[in-house]
Amino acid sequence: MVRAMTNLESPRPHHRLIAVVTAVALLAAACGGGGDEAGDAAPATTAAPAVTTTAAPATTAATTTAAPATTTEAPATTTAAPATTTEAPATTTTTTTTTTTTTTMAPLTATWRGVTEDSIHIAATTIDFQWLVDNGFSPNGWGDQTLVWETMVADLNARGGINGRQVVLDAVRPFSAIPGFGIAADAVCLEVAGDLETFAVLGGFLGPAEISNICITGPQNTILIGGRTDEERLSQAQAPWIESGTMVKRRMEVFASLLAQNDLIAGRKFVIIGRSDTEETYDVAGESMLAQGAEVVLKLLSDETGGDTEAEDAWWDVMVERVRSSGADAILMAGGDRAALRNLFYAGIDLELFIMNSETLSSLSSNVTPEMADGAITLTGLTEQEQFETQGSQTLCIEPFEAAHPDIVVGTPDTHEDGIEKWWRSIMTHCSQLLLFEMVASSAGPVLTHDTFREAMESIPQMSLPVCPFGSLAPGKVDFCDAFRLSTYSDDGSDNGLIVPLTEIMDGTP
Repeated sequence: MVRAMTNLESPRPHHRLIAVVTAVALLAAACGGGGDEAGDAAPATTAAPAVTTTAAPATTAATTTAAPATTTEAPATTTAAPATTTEAPATTTTTTTTTTTTTTMAPLTATWRGVTEDSIHIAATTIDFQWLVDNGFSPNGWGDQTLVWETMVADLNARGGINGRQVVLDAVRPFSAIPGFGIAADAVCLEVAGDLETFAVLGGFLGPAEISNICITGPQNTILIGGRTDEERLSQAQAPWIESGTMVKRRMEVFASLLAQNDLIAGRKFVIIGRSDTEETYDVAGESMLAQGAEVVLKLLSDETGGDTEAEDAWWDVMVERVRSSGADAILMAGGDRAALRNLFYAGIDLELFIMNSETLSSLSSNVTPEMADGAITLTGLTEQEQFETQGSQTLCIEPFEAAHPDIVVGTPDTHEDGIEKWWRSIMTHCSQLLLFEMVASSAGPVLTHDTFREAMESIPQMSLPVCPFGSLAPGKVDFCDAFRLSTYSDDGSDNGLIVPLTEIMDGTP
């Protein structure tokens, strides 16, 4: 087989950096909620316990006093004075005694590292968009993310804080999503979870830097809200860890279920493609599709895990012939998606495309064009515009920020143009992360520790966030978002294409 159009690929020395950095820059937008999160109701707030008043039963003492009757009769007369009876009216005196017992909260005390009698200390991490913009890997950033975090925390404290304590934001630190470039995620971890006395870190690390999340929850034993979890990472965590989106493993199970519910499996012959660094997802894909009655005619697992375009294409030079001879008419991608799209297109193999990870489509990279992915079906949540329009996003996130900074134009997803900061994305993402922390910490009560926080996060059967209308936490379930829909990718003539909803949002709460 001769692979066509190789001259369209980017120069070999830059393959890995361009492909990975571009993907991560756009991945950040998807991680904010467009890819696997979606919410319109405010989380429940926890009020201080009501003062209890107990009244003792009323006691009544009744006293009645009467004067005896007196009769006077004149002697030697025939006329007797009428008997005169004088009786004092009965007088009743009632005495009521009320005893009031007042129960008050015990004084707040320091309960854990980063929790004092009057404060809860947190830190936040953010993708270093300035580095991406300065180096030409992203056309815009997310605005001043430190300012966004400070504004959201100030609003929380103005609403009363959490169970009588104010939240103190000790630091907002940017990190590079690409190991070896910019600010190392491990160094940021050591600062925000080690050097500082923080109770929790919000945001976490994304992209190739995801492995550094283990530093926060493992060696530094600090609560994390954000990042990406999987079974292996969770096994190394000491502190509670909540992923605000949906674990990849569960997303694959949901994807297969939705495909079956919408009659997109029956009658098709599937190839399943995966990559060894995400083999768990690949295994779940195979199991889930078979459970839904799919006919799987070929399974392929690539060892090329580093985004090296040249190595990936060499592997596919052989695999395309196996796909061609398999008789497949559909492919389910559970890893190595971009390389599969590129090489199937070059080989002229026309298959129906099913891609679980919508971030593949929202960040195609420099060597995958919209034409290669046209018609692909993927798993998403609310669109960014839908997220922006939810009542929760407006009242809990956008409006407080605009009130505090009336000179800043927040913008909207539908009207955004390259070169303009995505303030709306930053506000919705960080606001939702803080609301999730507030929800669980409030439920944990005034004695705030790792144990009470974990107990609280195991007892939230149904809740929502501005970017996710259906969510839950339970024993063994640490990923919050349960809102899903199928969407399709369209080559609309733009450089990025368009992801269009195919079904309504579904409540996938287990």
